[in-house]
Amino acid sequence: MNVSEIANGSEVKIHASVAGHGIVLMTEAIFGCSAGLLVQPMEYFGKYMRFLEPAKIQIRNKRDGRVYKFVSSTVTPVRTRYGNFHLIRSQSDLEPDNLRRAERFFIDKLGIMSINGNTIDLKNCTVHDISMRGISLLLDKDTVCNEGDRIDVRFRYGSSLHNYELSTVVVRNFNVGKKKAIGCSISEINVDLIGFLTSMKNEKHPDLDRIPETNLNPEITEKEQIKEVEEDIAKSLLPETPEKSSRQLKREMRESEQARQIENLLDLRNI
Repeated sequence: MNVSEIANGSEVKIHASVAGHGIVLMTEAIFGCSAGLLVQPMEYFGKYMRFLEPAKIQIRNKRDGRVYKFVSSTVTPVRTRYGNFHLIRSQSDLEPDNLRRAERFFIDKLGIMSINGNTIDLKNCTVHDISMRGISLLLDKDTVCNEGDRIDVRFRYGSSLHNYELSTVVVRNFNVGKKKAIGCSISEINVDLIGFLTSMKNEKHPDLDRIPETNLNPEITEKEQIKEVEEDIAKSLLPETPEKSSRQLKREMRESEQARQIENLLDLRNI
């Protein structure tokens, strides 16, 4: 897939560097053209952005709902008859982000857990994040879990404080900062979990159909708009002839006058 094939209205996130500081800019795709992907103009502290180096791009394509991550060759400000925009260029084909990796959602909610069915000695924990395939838990310093242990987790979430229960198996031990943590695979995906993750996803990603598309000129078709914009971009990307300074002009006039005087002297010598 080429960057110019990204659909109108797609979400675009750009990770860029300004004066050594990393920033994240959000914008929206308008349409693709022969030069790249035209997006809504971006500003940084009220100034029209000029990207001086390649940037990391993340696009959630409205057409298929997939996320595409790549490094742009350039992100160029361009001027068109419809105003100022930015043009994203990429020389490589775009591939959707790892589809096998389940999307994870940050939770950070207190919960309780039992280890290997021991419901008498319940342990406190914090649900760090969760996905359709797994969950990570932050543990108290005295809690010990080994790979293969069965962990049953309960936690409350949402305005109604609905109680969620999950059966999991420990697959690894690690640390989050100075806290002990375990990563667990979810052994039984229940209806509650599916509903919970669906609501989390809808909160994080609005319905793509609700994102309006940009129409630069309702009086003509998008194909005609693209043609007009391509003409404007071609003009704006042409190198401009630099204006000559007054010093350069004076020097050129002086050299021209000297050349004329030399020609006159040669003419007199010939006489």
